[in-house]
Amino acid sequence: MVVAAAIVGAGAGTHWYGLSKPASTVCPSNVTLKGAGASFLNAVMSVWKGDFTTATGNQIDWTANGAAGGITDLEDKLVDFAATDEPLNYTDTEAMPGTTLTLPVTGGPVVIVYNLPGYTHVLNLTASQLAAIYLGNVTNWNSTVLSTNNPGLPNEPLISVHRNDGAGTTWALTSFMSIYNTTWSSTVGPTLLPNPWPDPKGAHEVGETGNSALAKEVAGTNYTIGYVDLPDAINDGLLSAGVFNEAGYYVQPTIAATQDAITALSGQPIPSATGNWSAVSWVNAPGDASYPLAALSDFFVLQNPALGYTPNATAAEVLVTWLHWVLTTGQGLAAGVDYIDPPADIVAQDLAALPTITYNGASIPTCP
Repeated sequence: MVVAAAIVGAGAGTHWYGLSKPASTVCPSNVTLKGAGASFLNAVMSVWKGDFTTATGNQIDWTANGAAGGITDLEDKLVDFAATDEPLNYTDTEAMPGTTLTLPVTGGPVVIVYNLPGYTHVLNLTASQLAAIYLGNVTNWNSTVLSTNNPGLPNEPLISVHRNDGAGTTWALTSFMSIYNTTWSSTVGPTLLPNPWPDPKGAHEVGETGNSALAKEVAGTNYTIGYVDLPDAINDGLLSAGVFNEAGYYVQPTIAATQDAITALSGQPIPSATGNWSAVSWVNAPGDASYPLAALSDFFVLQNPALGYTPNATAAEVLVTWLHWVLTTGQGLAAGVDYIDPPADIVAQDLAALPTITYNGASIPTCP
């Protein structure tokens, strides 16, 4: 990441990255920050939390209560930061206690997983086929809707598994289906949580809370299909479907294909950290090798943490230290647990936004 590296180098002499700030004489320790949001980040957060504590002596109390839960907790002043895979919409932004920074920190694929005993082919699906499944129009695996591009599917009931909590993975999937299926677009649309999920009229759907529970439901129940993050898919040994991309190819949810998708869409207009990100999307990327269900996950933090949960300037200093650590050291750890780093220019923008965080107008010192 050339741009990010240049910023790090430029800031080394001042102990701050982007602007000159006073350096702490003593680095805070034994401070606990609270965060909440997308379970999509669980695997990388587990690594980040442990390594950050080792490096600084501070702790991260992380609750994976779903993207919607994280946003609500930040609005209600219950956490220092939130994390989601969906940008804030106008309603969310207006409900925040103050100006909120959007900081993309990591990314990965939303994986379509399935359990088809004895099926020896690789399942391939289009956005319209996925929409037909989640609209409840397909309730048997050998439906002609699916068999046109998937030979030999069994004559067995199809059980779709979805998130019943507000989830960024649901937002990515519903955004993708909305592009190609007019019925889904007009009746449900892009959302963290359909209200309600379409009812397939019968025992053909299951709702689960969190990615891990959804993955375990698919792993433990024959003839199911669902969607999860890549680490959970790998941990539960699940098969992944190829998804039809904009260029006309079925692509598997690999790290390389997800990186191709994020790179292909990195030229879209990117707002400032305090700007409106609601139009930014990482699904349906162009390019032969791009996986079309890619996601970037954002941290949200108040530009003045005093307006929210953060109780004092010392905690605010640890919060900024945490954000900086994630955007520098943490970026080098994400690939080891099957995530990708955001584009270098976005990481550079994130880092440049950190010095704008103040505590009731007072500059926040940085730990040398």
